[in-house]
Amino acid sequence: MQISSSSEMKLRIFAPIVGSLIYELRAGPEKFLVLNYQDKNFVLEENSWEVRQTWLGMDLSLDELRWLIIGRLPEKTQSWKRKKLPTGEWQLTQNTTEIRIRYNSDGYIESMNKSREGLLEYKAKIPQYQKEKESFFPKKVQIEDYTGNNLWMIYIKELHAVSGNMKTLEFDPPTDLEPL
Repeated sequence: MQISSSSEMKLRIFAPIVGSLIYELRAGPEKFLVLNYQDKNFVLEENSWEVRQTWLGMDLSLDELRWLIIGRLPEKTQSWKRKKLPTGEWQLTQNTTEIRIRYNSDGYIESMNKSREGLLEYKAKIPQYQKEKESFFPKKVQIEDYTGNNLWMIYIKELHAVSGNMKTLEFDPPTDLEPL
């Protein structure tokens, strides 16, 4: 998985044991591309909450995924209003969308729940953190959609901050894949 500071992400999924590439997801602020190498097809859409809900099973934005992988919110969250609740949780609101974040005693994200128009979209948990070179990051991130049918388990062995810019993602699908 690669995530850039300009909100672009590339996620590659390989077959267990064999190690061949079967899926690739590329997402940027405007475009969303799913490549299915196994079935030889692709989907290219505008990046919107409806598209993320359809293809990921939940409206999980790149910013939200970045917050979970790093285990912290940035100092400023553009277009989100922040409020500390009496429960100790933080509430982020944007129009009819709400994110509630609970921090552990060390100040890292322990759980994050997102709701749209009062209905749960997903809930995320980070049960354990690990330390490497004076920084902490999640060992495991669990994200479950509102139905309980889609469960993502992200195991993080190490994080690398790459200096410089990540190469801009191409959103032109390979010519050997057909549109779905």
